[in-house]
Amino acid sequence: MGRVEGKVALAVGAGGGIGGAGAEGLGREGAAVMCADVDGAAAEATAARIRAAGGKAAAMPLDIRDRAAVDAAVAATVATFGRLDILFESAGIAHRTHFLDLDADTWQRILAVNLTGMFHLGQAAARQMVKQGGGGTIINVTSQLAEVARPDRAAYVASKGGTRSLTQAMAVDLAAHNIRVNAIAPGPALTGLTRASYPDDAARRATEVLIPLGRIGMPEDLVGAVLFLASDDSLWCTGSTVTVDGGYNAI
Repeated sequence: MGRVEGKVALAVGAGGGIGGAGAEGLGREGAAVMCADVDGAAAEATAARIRAAGGKAAAMPLDIRDRAAVDAAVAATVATFGRLDILFESAGIAHRTHFLDLDADTWQRILAVNLTGMFHLGQAAARQMVKQGGGGTIINVTSQLAEVARPDRAAYVASKGGTRSLTQAMAVDLAAHNIRVNAIAPGPALTGLTRASYPDDAARRATEVLIPLGRIGMPEDLVGAVLFLASDDSLWCTGSTVTVDGGYNAI
């Protein structure tokens, strides 16, 4: 039996990268997965891979800046699979600009997706979990940049610091409903969001020398943490952040 057998998950940002890998991991371990992404075709491709492997999955496009669309995604998950037990929230955007050149529109756009979108999803999912009873688990993808800063990333760093604090606040408020809320903080990982940061082997090696385990992460490296937080293995874990960064923040 899989670690999340019989559970229903809404995986957001499931079109690829960490979100796609996590969605497929949940599907392999027995969850029925609604795959949502701003790129609806990419979400459907992930759902198709889950189904091809023998799992249950459906897909839909979703812009998490739109609260009505978020509420509809939760409702669609329940209509399709009967309930909602797991929210895996990995949608996010990034932008590199020096703080002195950062414009207000870019600032607002990054916070709207990375922080406000997480609020929309977490609240909508939690309300459904409270309504149906039985608790649930919410997994937010933040970043190791929630704890440290790097040049030219002020808006992204601020948004990720906010997501870490939001995760803790949600955990405190939702504990009485047996809804656990935790976060995963990836380190440097090769995804669609970060690929532009590593345009060649030299750029990649420059980062890898800073990682004690000696390599940049891959989306699959995060799946174990997703399954730990989604399953009963983490029954007494809430308000925590699991850092998966190859030791990057340790030095």
